[in-house]
Amino acid sequence: MSILLTHNTALERLRSVPPQVDKAKTVDEPLPVADVGPLPYEITHLDCQALGVCPSHLHHLVSKDAFRSKSEHLKTHRTSLQEIPAGLVREVVPGVYVAGPELCFIQMAGTVSPLGAVVLGHELCGSYSHFAKFASGFYERPPLTSVEKIEKVIQQLKGMRGLSHAQKALRWVRDGSASPMETVVSCMLGLPTPMGGFGLVPPTLNYEVTLDEAAQRITGTKTARIDTAYESAKCGLEYDGKEYHRDAVRDRQRREALSHEGWAIYVIDLDECLDWERLRDKVSLLDTIPRQRSAGEVDEKLRRDLLKRLLRATRFGVGMNGVLFGVPVPHGKVKVHL
Repeated sequence: MSILLTHNTALERLRSVPPQVDKAKTVDEPLPVADVGPLPYEITHLDCQALGVCPSHLHHLVSKDAFRSKSEHLKTHRTSLQEIPAGLVREVVPGVYVAGPELCFIQMAGTVSPLGAVVLGHELCGSYSHFAKFASGFYERPPLTSVEKIEKVIQQLKGMRGLSHAQKALRWVRDGSASPMETVVSCMLGLPTPMGGFGLVPPTLNYEVTLDEAAQRITGTKTARIDTAYESAKCGLEYDGKEYHRDAVRDRQRREALSHEGWAIYVIDLDECLDWERLRDKVSLLDTIPRQRSAGEVDEKLRRDLLKRLLRATRFGVGMNGVLFGVPVPHGKVKVHL
């Protein structure tokens, strides 16, 4: 019988197998849950290395009446759903399915902290991925999903466990984050004050500005992107990572072009992101940005704690260990940042 890999195992594969090399096919028809209840011996014959997942901690989904494995290496999750809607799972090899990013987000939102779910949402809806191994750094890839797509899937799965957690977290997820530190900045700015954020209205990440002819002559491009943008105030905050901003001349030209277009651009670097006082002082420059209606008084201790939790959630300072990917990835196929 077939197996449907879900939860932590699905997330592990989403990270260990970059979409640039993934050959799994989206299942375009509903998948009956009754068809995915493998016997223990069938699971032991899985080629986990080829699948890009760890064999010692497999998570899979079965119907509520199906056999629950007692193996310490296998976590069985049950669902009352009769079928998984079309487009939410992928077939890796014949008979082996894995939850796609939308379904994976919903499942994980019910098992991690609310903040962890928000951070995961930024990753899945952004153009970067952490490694499956617990290591610092990230690699670039196209977005796996979007806030809009996840919202539609939530509507399809009425009654499924974890939906309320996913809905609450998704409220604070933004599309378009290009790095873990951009996610940290987005969350610090946009999360409400009761969670420790600054309570500003949510920003648009990697917002694209169309340049006029004069600005195009400066940059040599028709558009320019802003990491964290507030369109109504024409104000932006950019994170200067060491790797992303090695071309100082090009960066200066781009920011000059944005200034010509009427944008006020503030820059924050890694040291400022790690220092609470310096981060607070930089954000205070965004005094033209409206605050959320529910924004209350500032709790500095709560905000300090949120920053620490965000840095842990995005693996800052963890280092690198083990193999980064679960399958062979040709040199130059995926851009890695360590």
